[in-house]
Amino acid sequence: MAQTLDTVIERPLIYRTAIVAVMSLAFISQLAAQVKIDRVELPLNLEGVPGVQQPLGAAPAASGAAPATPPPLPAAGSATGAVAQLYLYVEPYQTRVEALFDMGQTFNWLSPDENPRPRTITAERQQQLIRDAEGLAAEWCSVETHSGKLPQAAPVAYFVKGKPGATVPMTENEELAYDQCMLGLVWQFTTNETPDEVNVTWKGWINELRELPVTMLFSNLSERAVANNITKRIQWQNKGRVRPAPLAAVPTFDPGQPTRIPVGLLAWLFAGAVFYWWIWHRDYRLPGGGLPYFGVWVFGLVLFGKLLTISVGGSSSVPRISTPEEAQKIVSPLLRNVYRAFDHRTESRVYDVLARSVDGELLRKLYLDTIQALTLDGREGTRVLITEFEASVDKATPNEQSGGFDAECNWSVLGNVGHWGHAHPRYNGYKARVTLTPIQGEWKLTALEVLEVRRK
Repeated sequence: MAQTLDTVIERPLIYRTAIVAVMSLAFISQLAAQVKIDRVELPLNLEGVPGVQQPLGAAPAASGAAPATPPPLPAAGSATGAVAQLYLYVEPYQTRVEALFDMGQTFNWLSPDENPRPRTITAERQQQLIRDAEGLAAEWCSVETHSGKLPQAAPVAYFVKGKPGATVPMTENEELAYDQCMLGLVWQFTTNETPDEVNVTWKGWINELRELPVTMLFSNLSERAVANNITKRIQWQNKGRVRPAPLAAVPTFDPGQPTRIPVGLLAWLFAGAVFYWWIWHRDYRLPGGGLPYFGVWVFGLVLFGKLLTISVGGSSSVPRISTPEEAQKIVSPLLRNVYRAFDHRTESRVYDVLARSVDGELLRKLYLDTIQALTLDGREGTRVLITEFEASVDKATPNEQSGGFDAECNWSVLGNVGHWGHAHPRYNGYKARVTLTPIQGEWKLTALEVLEVRRK
């Protein structure tokens, strides 16, 4: 070894440098063989990014990037899948409980011995299953608030097409594929305003169900819970998150109090004065003294003072409305109250609130037309909850016949209707001519002619 080194040292510098380089490369190669290098893939797909070139010799990339993890394939022959789901909707003046079950759960419950299962469910069979389900589920659901237990509500059953959170409209008497529909049950409970707490007791533990996922929806928010067959209770707390929208103040005016003239009182006073002057001038003495006559006169004074009274004036102070700005201050709050009335869920209460802004035959007509416009298309009958309202008046003309005015106006309402785990936004726009009449110091809607309707 020493001889070799001496030989190397004696050689020219270029040879010595080459030998050292070769020995260094051999040492590095031996070390690298003992170290494992982990290569990490970049998380970004740089294909198509400007300035990034593909490695030479690389295979051409596919036209569409494949997902990192392919989604699981749906179960064979089942588009709906296994469904057992509860929904709790808390709205002003109403609490609603909805339950969804797939056809496997439904037939195991209502027709367990039926094999094989039908591929399609006819309209007649749907009605039969609905009647059976409504009868057997009559005692499944009850609701209690801080005010006490609410009156028991009977369930209403529906066939629902699609999946939870992605239902689709159905046509009348439509035949449904067994694996593409569900059975829905709805319980509706009327509440006073919005309760601070809602407790639902659930007894619908059919088949082998032990737990049910629950989605609670309120005021564009949602919470999730799980109900089980041991506690059988679902609890929701308001915490000030849901409150009914207040009604607008009904526009008023000073009607001008009429002057009341007691004609009977004045006439009796005059007659008493004439009678007193006559007996005094004649120096006439009344039989039995003057006290009985004075008592009769006082009694007549009280009697005629109440019987004969006339009113004069009081109608000249009704304001004359002739500009759109003046009319809008009256029209907008009255129309807003029309829609706020339908936050209530009982017919009598809706009528009571409507009567604050509407009078005459228009009251009944507005009730029927508005409830139809706010009801979701389809058999569920779910009502739209109005969230936004806006009105504008284009023209105002005094109405000499009614003493009020006519207004040409536009208004639009935006709302949401939620059912089966998802919500539909609804928009209604109107152009109409309305008549407003002064009644006992307040403005009331008394006529309405719709000129144009826009719905989305």
